[in-house]
Amino acid sequence: MHKSDELKVIVLDSGIDIEEIEKVKIIRVKSGIYNLLIYKDYWPIVGEINGSISIEGEINRKYENIKGFYSLSRNVFHLIIKERDEA
Repeated sequence: MHKSDELKVIVLDSGIDIEEIEKVKIIRVKSGIYNLLIYKDYWPIVGEINGSISIEGEINRKYENIKGFYSLSRNVFHLIIKERDEA
C-alpha cells in the first residue's frame, strides 16, 4: 500500500518499458465518451483507454493517442499501454 499525500503511477508501455512516477497530484483521463479526474483517495477503478492521459505533479507526463488499460487501487494508478497511434 502506498502511503503518501499523493498518488503513485506505474506505466507499462507496450510490455517493454516500465516507468514509476511518484508525488502525483492528479491524473486526467480522456477517452472517447468520458473524462475522469483522478485524485488521492479516489474510488478503486478499472477501465480501458482509447485517448489520452495526463499526469500532473512533481513531474508532468502526457500520453496521447494511446490504447490500453488502467486501474487505481490504494492510491496506485497502473497504466498498461497496448499501442500508440502516431497521429
